[in-house]
Amino acid sequence: MNDFNLKRIYNIRNYIEMHYNEIISIDSLETISCYSYRNLQRIFYSLFNETIGAYQTRLKIENGYKKLLYSNKQVSDIALEVGFADVQSFSKTFKKHFNCSPSLARNQKELLLNDVHPQQVIACVLKPEIVFIPEITVYYSSCKTSYVNLEIESLWDTILKNEFSETNAEFFGVIADDILITEKSKCTYDACIATDTIIKNLPTKKIFGGKYARFFHQGAYDTLEETYQQIYGGWFLDNDFQFSHSPVIEQYLKNDANCDKESDYLTAIFIPLI
Repeated sequence: MNDFNLKRIYNIRNYIEMHYNEIISIDSLETISCYSYRNLQRIFYSLFNETIGAYQTRLKIENGYKKLLYSNKQVSDIALEVGFADVQSFSKTFKKHFNCSPSLARNQKELLLNDVHPQQVIACVLKPEIVFIPEITVYYSSCKTSYVNLEIESLWDTILKNEFSETNAEFFGVIADDILITEKSKCTYDACIATDTIIKNLPTKKIFGGKYARFFHQGAYDTLEETYQQIYGGWFLDNDFQFSHSPVIEQYLKNDANCDKESDYLTAIFIPLI
């Protein structure tokens, strides 16, 4: 498949992500992709190993789980927000997907976060700045990843082969899935470049557009997980903030392009807030 066709499929996936909680018509998908729905389904499945319908359902139920974990909204309100007709259909689909009820998942929130991010070993000293970040357009490419650095480095090696002006470029990573919720085999990572240069063979999407808690991590990417442990296992549980279901975004302020030592790398981590 050539790059132009791949851009169309990326556009479809981005459209589904933006409208996952709505009824998406076949006509709209065919118009955006310029494929028949049958061919679109075939290509989509070959790339992402799930059908369009299964992908939309997964987004609904996983975003519902995020709202259960990171907000105080009523289960009935969450069900409607993520696109279910009523709380009964949400609960039935949720239990089938996660093997527990929404209420049990919420009640086990602290246990879940402490299990992955052990609070007892965390001395949380992080103090984020609460900021509003306007929406920006980026060029991007994606990969399936269990958030192993080699997978992400390979993706960046590929995207950086494109020609663009580095003087005004900004580099972001979109953490599209929550590893507490999404199966590792389905987790994706987006490498994003914001630049005035037109990169013809890459698709575009919009990121940000809302309120965020901005943290800073200094040092190698290998130690990023330690900062996330402080955020989720320490700062989040000790504060009254509610997280949005939007993706976490990393901005690579100092990296191997402008630093000699990994210890000097600087990464901003943007946690979306309600």
